[in-house]
Amino acid sequence: MRRLLLITYAYSPQPFIGALRPSALARYLPEHGWEAIVLTPRVPGRKGPGACVIETGDRDVVQHFKAKFGLNPRLGVHEQFRLPLATTPNSKLLHTKLIDYLKGLLAYPDTAKGWIPFAVEAVAEFAKRGHVDAILTTSPPESCHIIGAQAKKILRCPWVADFRDLWTQNLAAQPDCFQSLRVRLEKKTLNVADALVTVSVPWTRRLHERYPAKPIYTITNGFDPGDFPQKPQRLTECFSITYAGALYEGKRDPSPLLEVLAELVQEQIVQPTDVRVRFYGQVEPWLPPLISRHQLEELVELHGIISRDEVLQQEMESQVLLLLGWGDPKETGQHTGKLFEYLGARRPVLAVGGSKGVLTEVLDETKAGIHALSKQQLRECLIAMYAEFKNDGQVRYRGDARSIDKYSCSQMAWRFAAALNETADGKNEC
Repeated sequence: MRRLLLITYAYSPQPFIGALRPSALARYLPEHGWEAIVLTPRVPGRKGPGACVIETGDRDVVQHFKAKFGLNPRLGVHEQFRLPLATTPNSKLLHTKLIDYLKGLLAYPDTAKGWIPFAVEAVAEFAKRGHVDAILTTSPPESCHIIGAQAKKILRCPWVADFRDLWTQNLAAQPDCFQSLRVRLEKKTLNVADALVTVSVPWTRRLHERYPAKPIYTITNGFDPGDFPQKPQRLTECFSITYAGALYEGKRDPSPLLEVLAELVQEQIVQPTDVRVRFYGQVEPWLPPLISRHQLEELVELHGIISRDEVLQQEMESQVLLLLGWGDPKETGQHTGKLFEYLGARRPVLAVGGSKGVLTEVLDETKAGIHALSKQQLRECLIAMYAEFKNDGQVRYRGDARSIDKYSCSQMAWRFAAALNETADGKNEC
């Protein structure tokens, strides 16, 4: 069995979508010949780090700065100074832009920078008593890769850098005055990486343009079948549309769905007593006003943040699962982790917004849902789904099990193991 040092900022049991990929790798890589030793910040309440997890200290630089100036480190600046927030999606007030600039200055290159010295020290300590055959870092945050570059020098073994989101080539990120510094830091850091991994073919092409000499692997995210009971779940008695996850300041915008639903209610094509749109996740300040503008308070439920187990249960019982595409029309390569979680829930997926790309391709391949790319298509989808619900008491799930199983976490780990084997053996084929 080969040994891998897996460096990740988010890891189980943290309730973040970014924790799913590294946690699944640690679980499934041993099936494919690799034992993962996880390096991650210490999480209060974790039930023992276990033999294969190295937990370290951490320092939140933004919280430290707030405390230094007498502010509550765990509360936002807007809340503490009672500053207004934007009431429309994907918009920012001037004071919010100034706060974001200061945060970017303090937290350059990212908010996990305070973890770097703790992690590098832990790698040095580990090197005194153990060895690994390869290093794998996964981002965001990109500080993991900065640690990985140091770990390669210390442990003298190959290093693979995995990008769940791209670093400076990420079209979803807002460029700022630190962009040129980030590009230089990225190139300097990844120059010593032996191989790169990302989640979609468009992103692989983008990385190849910048790093033409490096082997780059495309490995999508996956879902863990063990998270979902195999027996059929009882569905809601209402026509439920469930969204679980972050809205990223409106870059994932539910406005098209709410607009079409409001029209269908007004035209009496759907009955408001039949429909529930359920949002699970942090409630952004612009969302309640948006719901009010469309007069949908009776239909829309805002549940806030709940545990992942509860989220999965709500997904499995929902008639329809809502997926929101990224707002930038040029971004065709983003694979949101929620897509694969929805595949595991095995309920019809309705994707709204964004551009035709890898999201569309996966839904078409698996027959798990549809990507509505226009208002008219969204309207037709909702009418058809609602009619099926009224006639049959449920929206039928048409997913192709064989195609969906290709996106399991075990398959994802198998692809990682193949990339790690090639890198560790010096073959570097992609």
